[in-house]
Amino acid sequence: MRVLYIEDSTSDADLARRVLAQTAPDVELEVVTTLTEGLTRLTSTDKFDVLLTDLSLPDGSGLEALAGVREQRLPIAVVILTGSDDQDSAIAALKASADDYLIKRDDYLQRLPHILRSALEHFHNNAERNQRVLRVLYIEHNMFDIDLMHRHLAMHAPHMQLTAVTNVSEAFTLLPVDAIEQFTVFDVLLINYHMSSMNGLDIIKLLRNERKLDIPIVVVADQGSEIAVARALYLGVDDYLFKHEGYLYEITAILEKVQQQAELARERVRLKQTSLRLSHLLAASPTILYNLRVVEETFQSVWVSENIERLLGYTQKEALAEGWWSSHVHPDDLEATLARQSVLLAEGQLTHEYRFLHRNGQSVWIHDEIRLVRSTDGSPLEVVGAWLDISEHKRTELIRQAHQSALDLIVANQPLQVILKDIAQRLETISPDMLVSILLLDKLSGRLKHGEAPSLPSDYNAAIDQLMIGEGVGSCGTSAWRGEPVIVSDIDHHPFWQSYLELTRKANLHACWTIPFKDEADKVLGTFAIYHRTPREPAPADLTLINEFALITALAVQKVYAVESLKQAAAVFESTQEGIVITDMEPRIVAINRAYAEITGYNEEQVLGKNPRIIQSGRHDQFF
Repeated sequence: MRVLYIEDSTSDADLARRVLAQTAPDVELEVVTTLTEGLTRLTSTDKFDVLLTDLSLPDGSGLEALAGVREQRLPIAVVILTGSDDQDSAIAALKASADDYLIKRDDYLQRLPHILRSALEHFHNNAERNQRVLRVLYIEHNMFDIDLMHRHLAMHAPHMQLTAVTNVSEAFTLLPVDAIEQFTVFDVLLINYHMSSMNGLDIIKLLRNERKLDIPIVVVADQGSEIAVARALYLGVDDYLFKHEGYLYEITAILEKVQQQAELARERVRLKQTSLRLSHLLAASPTILYNLRVVEETFQSVWVSENIERLLGYTQKEALAEGWWSSHVHPDDLEATLARQSVLLAEGQLTHEYRFLHRNGQSVWIHDEIRLVRSTDGSPLEVVGAWLDISEHKRTELIRQAHQSALDLIVANQPLQVILKDIAQRLETISPDMLVSILLLDKLSGRLKHGEAPSLPSDYNAAIDQLMIGEGVGSCGTSAWRGEPVIVSDIDHHPFWQSYLELTRKANLHACWTIPFKDEADKVLGTFAIYHRTPREPAPADLTLINEFALITALAVQKVYAVESLKQAAAVFESTQEGIVITDMEPRIVAINRAYAEITGYNEEQVLGKNPRIIQSGRHDQFF
């Protein structure tokens, strides 16, 4: 700790240095003998932690040193040393924002290390207050009263910077003309109610009503002016003071009080504006904020932002109910999500993703970013977190994965049923409330045969296998017949389904949205259907998602059918008794079958890459 000590007594300074060297060797003490020298050292490049100054100095006062520190906003604690019979000055020093004082008597030097340390701690804990200089504009026509005010504040409140004017016109030139920059010049106005050039009420009206200034105003009036003061209070004056004997000793407390009250009022307005602005931002934000209390390694909901109702459909009251969160995490994700909470307690933060049930029954993907706040002793105190709905991003990623998976399975020559099952299960992962059924159109029979439906009852799948297509034959039969989507939001009351109600009710199916998927020639290959356990209309996003998977299904079916056609062609190519040669455009032979080799006597090694003319006999004309 570096301490600058302003002390004109050589013996007192020497004693302080000796005692600190013995009792507080960590304190580095530098001594100067005058106020001027002390202020010079404080503004040098050397940095001090504490200013220790005697109250009485050869060229000034310790209060002036304090005022200089605060006015220049120097980051330094101040301790005032006073004589044993000067406690009033010590109190004045504290009022002037000194961090502590010490009276020179008895064992004061033994207490000095503790005082220095506590003053430094007090300074750091009250940094904003210590840096404050209260700027006062005093409107007073009596020069004698102005002089008294100057002297009193210099002695008892050096942190108050007084500017005095003797007429109203001059005061108005120093004040802003509107409310925008009203606090950049003065913090408080001190006005003599009985100004000769303008009545006090008129001054206040002009400031409050015309210039719209809400700078704190204190009125000073002669005794017997109670009615006038009451009118001034009605116009918005913050306080008043009568000029009685000793009134100057009240002025410091009144000025500080009205300034603090005004600052609190402005702070409340700013807080209200900030709160309103934050409320508007959250209302438009896609992010839900929340706060949890940590109780014995468990979490209790404390607060959640209002936009949860817009984004997830639940009110704040519902979201804060005990057990609400865990009861709405998707059942398939709950165990893993709860297990990850130990990471939060161990590492202090956690980012994870899981599915969450919206009030409308749909699952949404949540990106949950959480941070643990600890108390000063390191124990868990509370949790702050943010939810972001990433369903669209997740959906896009899962669709891409489904497309890639289908291609990988095709390349791996997996059976069509395996590919279709993978497609259906991936869509059901994205939207667990969807039950997928894929039917394939049999070209020979013209009926729809079972492709894959992993979540539908086996007896239902068996019942609709080899389904005839035609108008009014359920959703799938009609869709395949028309070649266009058929959306039935309520199976129980739709004419297309009346013949199948016994089946659908047994399987608990009450809505069916069907989209036909086609080949490149626009011929129907089959139907891609979504069933629901409850009557339901599809949202535009639902239809977009189903179309994406119908296209993936169409691609997979065409690829598999193409491979099967190639296998069939290859079998014919090898088994026919006719000699077949395949060439490119040059022409060069690229393939021959077994019959060709037997007929010509040439094997593959002899003819591949050669011109077909190598087998000319020369016995035929050009036309042959």
